[in-house]
Amino acid sequence: MFVDCHECDTEYLRQNVQFVDYVRDRTVADLHLLVTTQSTGGGGMSWTVKFIGLGRFDKQDRTLTFTTAQTATSDDRRKEFARIFKLGVAGYVADSPSGQQLDVQWTKPAASATPATPAKDPWNYWVFRTNVGGNRYGEKSTSYGSYRLSLSANRTTANWKISLSSSGSYSKSVFELGGTAGKIESTSENWNVSSLVVKSLGPRWSVGGRASISHSSFSNTDKATTLAPGLEFNVFPYSESSRRNLTMLYTVGASRYQYKDVTIFDKRAETVPNHSLSTNLGLRQPWGSLGAGIDLSQHLNVPSRYRISTYGNADVRLFKGFSFNVFGGYDRIRDQISLRKGRATTEEVLLRRKQVATGHSYFVSFGISYSFGSIFNSVVNPRFGGGGGGGIIFLSGG
Repeated sequence: MFVDCHECDTEYLRQNVQFVDYVRDRTVADLHLLVTTQSTGGGGMSWTVKFIGLGRFDKQDRTLTFTTAQTATSDDRRKEFARIFKLGVAGYVADSPSGQQLDVQWTKPAASATPATPAKDPWNYWVFRTNVGGNRYGEKSTSYGSYRLSLSANRTTANWKISLSSSGSYSKSVFELGGTAGKIESTSENWNVSSLVVKSLGPRWSVGGRASISHSSFSNTDKATTLAPGLEFNVFPYSESSRRNLTMLYTVGASRYQYKDVTIFDKRAETVPNHSLSTNLGLRQPWGSLGAGIDLSQHLNVPSRYRISTYGNADVRLFKGFSFNVFGGYDRIRDQISLRKGRATTEEVLLRRKQVATGHSYFVSFGISYSFGSIFNSVVNPRFGGGGGGGIIFLSGG
């Protein structure tokens, strides 16, 4: 068995399901277990567990699904996954020498149990969350503090998706320079209130809109208000989104900006009509995962002001024991209308207190791994803090 899962506790699986041998590479496996997950409207997780037959089990595939609640602990999730795993693999093991040592156990419901009836939901699918946090750091000449608050309300059904959220953060840094230099203080604050409403129009189409109000001291935005309705098309049915999706989303709307300081265009406030087109591809297959996207946005009143953002990530197993991953992106920036008038001081640039002009930005990361030796990965030895299974962890940027 080759287990291909980013969310699974594979060490727990090897310790508690011991009637299969776990191997490090799919090319030597009888079964490839491909697990994908998605968040549910209630904050839980939906699991799709696909057993892909290889070798003598070729074309003998099967798929099982289950969900875990938002309140489920990591132990609850790994126990439920192990139970589903055993149900799925039992049919394959039955046709092997290990099948002679397997049996089926069933727990009979209590005699007083009554037939299950649909439970009424007093919250009507609404889920609320709140988070408060912060951190402090200090030494003799430096101190730093950061605080954050977020609130959200979400309602997700097959036909509607409604999301309301708000967040804010504040940070302050103090540097004691000593002598006559005194000290430097740097503060940063931002907050955001946003909403999203989406209506399903079938297996491939949806319509909706976003609205938001935000503030950012770094980007010179005292208040920005945006409203943007849109239409989305998915080349693949939304029901297949855990394995593949190719979406195209078009929005058109307007933003109202009120600036803290005069901008490089001598503005203290302005309204900007705009539109955008976003295309995103995501694949999760036995050979690995792949993601790519491109976002284009433009100001309708001044077409020369635009932004093009692209990204791509891949995590691919090329051949036995060898894999590579790459993640990167590039932005072409021509829409910085909120920049403060005047030059930024060295202090403002280094402490990120003031946004400066730029025409582009980029990032890239990559990695290559190669493993050889024993194909088996079933032994767990946790001494001195290590699992000792000899497995490889594949990281995906998507």
